[in-house]
Amino acid sequence: MNSAGNYFLGLPAWAFPGWTGEYFPAGGSALAHYARVFNTVEGNTTFYRVPDAGSVARWQDAVDGTGFRFSFKLPRTVTHERRPAWDDLAQFLSVLEPLGEHLGPFLVQCPATLGPDDLAVLDTLFDKLPDAYRYVLEVRHPTFFAEPALLEPLLQRSRAGRVMFDSRPIYQEDTQHPVVLAARHKKPDVPLLDTVYNGLVYARVVLHPEAQYNGPYVEEWLRRCESYLASGHTVYFMMHCPNNQHCPEFAADFHQRLQQSVPTLAPLPHWPVPRQAGLF
Repeated sequence: MNSAGNYFLGLPAWAFPGWTGEYFPAGGSALAHYARVFNTVEGNTTFYRVPDAGSVARWQDAVDGTGFRFSFKLPRTVTHERRPAWDDLAQFLSVLEPLGEHLGPFLVQCPATLGPDDLAVLDTLFDKLPDAYRYVLEVRHPTFFAEPALLEPLLQRSRAGRVMFDSRPIYQEDTQHPVVLAARHKKPDVPLLDTVYNGLVYARVVLHPEAQYNGPYVEEWLRRCESYLASGHTVYFMMHCPNNQHCPEFAADFHQRLQQSVPTLAPLPHWPVPRQAGLF
């Protein structure tokens, strides 16, 4: 994917059973196929386990020669435990280091139980993170949305961004849809805060599986991204939907529409299947 150097568009995974043959070819490296279309991805599997060196080497080979950026989630043993496993953090960073320039911002996702009384825990964590990388912080405790200034000293000191999480489409539209009902058990319902910290935008947008409900939210994000890019911010836009099936097409349609107002963005490659027109 060729685009403005500060714009990264991706999905929550580079492989999903329903994508093969519909969006990406069968056979070969799923990551290599994905990286020909998108230039970033959320590495959610690292939340559950640290990858081995062999896997990382294959990932490096799959994106070699591209501007692709991985955005890996820190292990849950580091972010979700009262007594963090710092050895896991060291192993995590060490095994991913060979990816070098392909490492985008690491996602530091905190549980809803981590609140203002735990700011010292966050300070300790960020003190252990190398300055060589960028980070984005996702919090879920309601106080951090009511009083966002509580996190600002940490964000400024760490040059970190704050995740803009938008789950409104699955909480405000057709909430009886069975796939949406299942997703609401996994995706938090938190206010959308769109303040940019340290020039780094990291949006995780969860669209409704029925495109007809997404129009107003997509329009908002198109305007935001146009403004962010015009201001020189680095933008990571991660397109989610409850069952992942429609994520590639939703993201491609978003890019096509953003390209109309940001002509420096190159078009995405054509899919190997017919595309719907005007999803939103």
